[in-house]
Amino acid sequence: MVELSRRSFLKLGAAGAALLTLQGSFSSLTAAKELTAGGKSVSPRTKKERQGIPSVCLQCVSGCGIIGYVEDGRIVKIEGNPEHPNNRGRLCAKGQAGINNEYDPERILYPMKRVGARGEGKWKRISREEAYSEVAARLREVRDLGRPEEFAFHYGRNRLQDYEKRFMYAFGSPTILDHTAICEASKKVGQELTWGTDVDINDAPNSRYLLNFGCSIFEAHVIHNSFAQRVVEGQMNGARLVTFDVRLSNTAARSNEWFPIKPGTDGLVALAMANVIMREGLYDKEFLDTWTNYPSDKLAQHLKQFTPEMAEKESGVPAADIRRIAIEFATARPATTVSYRGACSHENGAMNERCIILLNAITGNVDVKGGFCLPRSGKTKGAPDPKPEKPSVKSVLASPPDYPLASHAANQLVLPMIKAGKQKIKVYMTYWYNPAYSLPDTDLAMEVLKDERLIPYFVAIDAYMSEATALADIILPDSTYLERWDPETAGAYSLVPYVALRQPVVPPLGEAVPVRDMFGELARRIGGGMEKYFDFGATEDYIRVAVLENKGLAEAGGLEYLKKHGAWYDKSKKPDYKSYAKPLKPEELAGATVDANGYSIVKTDKKGKKQVVGVMVDGKPCKGFPTGKHGISGKFEIYSKKMEEKGFPALPTYVPVAAHRKMKDDELILTTFKVSTQTQSRTANCKWLTEISHDNPLWIHPRTAAARGIKDGDTVKVVSRLKSAVTRARVTEGIHPGVVAFAMGSGHWEYGRVAGAKNFKSADRDTELIWWEKHGNGVHLNSLIPVAADPVGGGQPYMDTVVTVTRA
Repeated sequence: MVELSRRSFLKLGAAGAALLTLQGSFSSLTAAKELTAGGKSVSPRTKKERQGIPSVCLQCVSGCGIIGYVEDGRIVKIEGNPEHPNNRGRLCAKGQAGINNEYDPERILYPMKRVGARGEGKWKRISREEAYSEVAARLREVRDLGRPEEFAFHYGRNRLQDYEKRFMYAFGSPTILDHTAICEASKKVGQELTWGTDVDINDAPNSRYLLNFGCSIFEAHVIHNSFAQRVVEGQMNGARLVTFDVRLSNTAARSNEWFPIKPGTDGLVALAMANVIMREGLYDKEFLDTWTNYPSDKLAQHLKQFTPEMAEKESGVPAADIRRIAIEFATARPATTVSYRGACSHENGAMNERCIILLNAITGNVDVKGGFCLPRSGKTKGAPDPKPEKPSVKSVLASPPDYPLASHAANQLVLPMIKAGKQKIKVYMTYWYNPAYSLPDTDLAMEVLKDERLIPYFVAIDAYMSEATALADIILPDSTYLERWDPETAGAYSLVPYVALRQPVVPPLGEAVPVRDMFGELARRIGGGMEKYFDFGATEDYIRVAVLENKGLAEAGGLEYLKKHGAWYDKSKKPDYKSYAKPLKPEELAGATVDANGYSIVKTDKKGKKQVVGVMVDGKPCKGFPTGKHGISGKFEIYSKKMEEKGFPALPTYVPVAAHRKMKDDELILTTFKVSTQTQSRTANCKWLTEISHDNPLWIHPRTAAARGIKDGDTVKVVSRLKSAVTRARVTEGIHPGVVAFAMGSGHWEYGRVAGAKNFKSADRDTELIWWEKHGNGVHLNSLIPVAADPVGGGQPYMDTVVTVTRA
């Protein structure tokens, strides 16, 4: 058999194409016109240019710049905005399918009130005035009882710039609950404890080596589109991509090497690599001894215990490969690590993150060109004065006492804690959040949400009938992101800060209202002084003032510039690397002293709270790392005193997943993953996306399947310690033999008939063409996953569930 390398194949293909072109076979192709650059659209009906309105997508958290094209008052097309510096005109399928969300024929457009039992599906339409008055009366009753903390506001993704805090603090409640613990909380906490910020920017286009632990870069990175295109640029420039993941993801398939690693052992592999780098003398001694809080000689001694052989035994990654990749990473410079849920959605997730990012410090790749960089974000002004004070009353739901380091709380524990009587709740309000579907142990979530003794009054702010919204007492119809205003200042992948604008492409449909406006309406009705915090006009007026905080943007035209272009950044600026080494300004030093450790520069505020504002290096005051914001050293914290004080290992170390130590021979580890054409619980109603991704069979390795008599397409039974579920098997070599995996986003039992793979008649004729009805809509296996939390980061360990799988 003749074997061709990829290079030889491409050469042969190019030669053949050239020959055919000379023979005239491609004459029509060579005569084709160039594609028109993005930024405008022409109606095929009228031949006139459509109105294009720049905005920002919110189909996922990436926040890509978009242009919505409007014809006859209706959005007819969405494409990327070439002027947005992050996505640079490119847009994924989810972004283009935003039009499906806007015109979902089953979208909730009017306030609805439950008239049957919770979950029975019986509703009546009520007026906006009636809805606001009823909700305000229930909230006023809670406040008048003197127990404001019994009002809980639980949100999913938002871009409210702390508006929810403004509303809740004005009410007097600290019970503000987010969703981060079921997504990336452990990664964030691991980063905060190490270098002070919870976001990293990998300078992929300029990197020579990307070491990826469990991140689906080409499917579901947190800033998916912007980062994926830059990783491709880096690869085209010669960068090497090495991926450790339990599954042959799109990212693993596009990597130079893929290692199917045992779940939860990523941190140990990283520590073994760190050990090799230190022993080979390939570490950056100057960075370690100057900019971190732990000396290189002590670090080398600590790392000696983590040998490649130890890592191989635990992870399955060959020791020889660990040594080789460690040396490649250390000598490639610049280089960067990448990590996400595969490494961090474990009970040891925060520690795994600390172990992984340690590699950047050891090699001196922190905040350098092509390295592991601190985020750069644009600046706008917050909501105007007066601002409400943070309530003095406490909420155990918002700050679980058993998780003192979990700065993003542990929201998966909220409903179990309510059931256990840890805190009473009178009013539970959700915003763009679907706990009945998204949480682990969905049966428990449904039980609590249905129980009117535990949650007497449930208000859902939503545009769609999600699994949780279907259990509400009142539904307030939310506007979509295509109907509202938001300033956007996400991390800049060009490493030059920018400000973008989400503005209405069309007015809200029906009686849908942006949530900011709802807050103001409710505050005025609740009264008691709450209303004064919302007496600043329309959201557009607030943004007009807020963007003036950015001097460059103000000079460019402020809000009017953003309305026209969608985004602004200083085009004359270049990335400013090694920001931690920048000198402090004299005004930043005023009133500061040097701490007892000899290097932390400290200020004390009016309340007597100490804040580290910089570090002394060689007798010079420098900016240092954002760890200072958290009252710690201002250096890169290899040694975490905060962790030590709470009884956790102070140095990055390997903490095995307890349940994986006790596994029987027939047991497997259940993991989850995200696909590029769905966003968790929120996009299955988009017909274009669900036509592509409507099923989620259970991935299982051929050897594992054969041992159980399972063939591809067979119905299988998956059993955890909670319950069992039946699904379909996909037998593939693209997964670790000890692991099974399913994709999130499928298996809805609410969220509309498109999500449910049901044909139906509506104003959109496409709903009669749902050809995949016979295939079904998949199976959601979150009900098998027990509620738990990383003791450090608070994140839900979605990747740790032990199961058995048999042929059904």
